[in-house]
Amino acid sequence: MIDVASYLYTELLALPDAIFTRQDALRMGLGDEVLKAALRRGLITRICRGAYTGPGTWTKEEHRQLLAKAALRTYPDAVLTGATAVAAHGIPLFEVAAVRADIARPVAREASTEHLRIRPLRHDPVDTPWGPATELATALVQMTIDHGITAGVTSIDAALHCGATTRGSLDAVYETVRRWPLSSRVRCALEWSDGDAESPGESVTRVILRAAGWRVVSQVPIADRHGELVARADLGIEGTRVLIEFDGKVKYADGGADALFREKKREDRLRALGYVIVRVTWADLFHSQRIVAAVAAALAVAA
Repeated sequence: MIDVASYLYTELLALPDAIFTRQDALRMGLGDEVLKAALRRGLITRICRGAYTGPGTWTKEEHRQLLAKAALRTYPDAVLTGATAVAAHGIPLFEVAAVRADIARPVAREASTEHLRIRPLRHDPVDTPWGPATELATALVQMTIDHGITAGVTSIDAALHCGATTRGSLDAVYETVRRWPLSSRVRCALEWSDGDAESPGESVTRVILRAAGWRVVSQVPIADRHGELVARADLGIEGTRVLIEFDGKVKYADGGADALFREKKREDRLRALGYVIVRVTWADLFHSQRIVAAVAAALAVAA
């Protein structure tokens, strides 16, 4: 009798990325009843229909990558697309669920399963660390249509900032979809995007402020009366002395108390020059009214 646990770990879970398909199991002599028993015993976990891995817990991004690779293993003719392709290119996503993963295949119309959204294949793929995927500009445009302006701006900013794509490439893709439903999301996201943004938090904050009607500038250089650079603020309300700083933990993670002290001295110098500072945290991004109210109050003080 086959020792199922031993066979799983020595044969199937030794496959690349510890992912195996139902067809892999059948080729090795393990039928559906054996797979069902292994699932009940917690020896394996179903990633998506027809794809399995060992038990474990994953972060959202680990789950996204695992599901993408499982989809490619299950459908050898598939290409990652949309938000899944954006992640495969190494570009961060903001508040985009891991499920469903987006893939494209040579099919006539879009279909969905519990874990996957399958679209008709329209573009030649490029290589990514996760496997074949739609090229980045096309993936960013599709993701923006699917998930909205905030998600679109966040990833577009990051892609522009690291030089992974260009505004020209994004504009060219937009021209091909400008008559599609929801293409206005792309038009707005491109108008509001800014490759100077240095973090997703800054990008989301800028979207919130732009939606409130303010013109916003990223990475604002502030000089004293002698022309010496005092600081570079994350964001500024154009034509005013209101600056917005996004407080990401990374900013202080390595410096400890010294970093906090330097930041306080920097802020003191900005205030002495007549600037009003608004600080935004990651939690504030999910309560946009807090940010809008704080900026409105700062503008009143700065007037």
